[in-house]
Amino acid sequence: MLLFIRYKTITKLECINGKDFSHIFEGCSSLSNLKPLQNWNVSKGENFSFIFRKCSSISDINVVRYWNVSNGEYFNYLFEECKLLSNLKAIENWNVSKGKNFSYMFSECLSLLDIKGLENWNVKNGNNFSYMFSGCSSLLDIKGLEKWNVSKGKNFSYMFSECLSLLDIKGLENWNITNGKDFSHMFSECLSLLDIKGLKNWNLSEQQYKSLNFI
Repeated sequence: MLLFIRYKTITKLECINGKDFSHIFEGCSSLSNLKPLQNWNVSKGENFSFIFRKCSSISDINVVRYWNVSNGEYFNYLFEECKLLSNLKAIENWNVSKGKNFSYMFSECLSLLDIKGLENWNVKNGNNFSYMFSGCSSLLDIKGLEKWNVSKGKNFSYMFSECLSLLDIKGLENWNITNGKDFSHMFSECLSLLDIKGLKNWNLSEQQYKSLNFI
């Protein structure tokens, strides 16, 4: 379903009553201008996975701020390997409250410095957060995640792995991870991490705590 893998530009593309938008621009490594997508009606969309995966020339996603993704359930791999993407403010008003799978959503976004724009996301139905920010090697802090309701989350494995610049994880201290099953390698290769006090309120078994893997 890699529909536009060799496309560099989008001229005119209409969207009517679509539900599955997965993979539609995946691998369009030269695509940088998303302006023609500004007026897309994606309000019935349920699957947004892989849409811009490996679109390594995209640095500005401002046009998708107008997308109504309120029926979306799958957001996995949506921006994975968008290596020039540094700012997420454009999607701060996205309603992702029906979202279930957020795995790999921003994985390998090498230029991402912070997660401002995600502070007020309602992820209450999310169950898979694995690899969500994995490989975001420029990410300095994750304080914006402090209000997230991840109480239905089951898979947190590798969520922040290889966040090489991450200094602290204070934004996670009030997370309710009661239903979490897999925390393996959640912080592996976070080589700059100095402070893990953000986990002091987490109720983890000894085995689960060891599986977080801080080295």
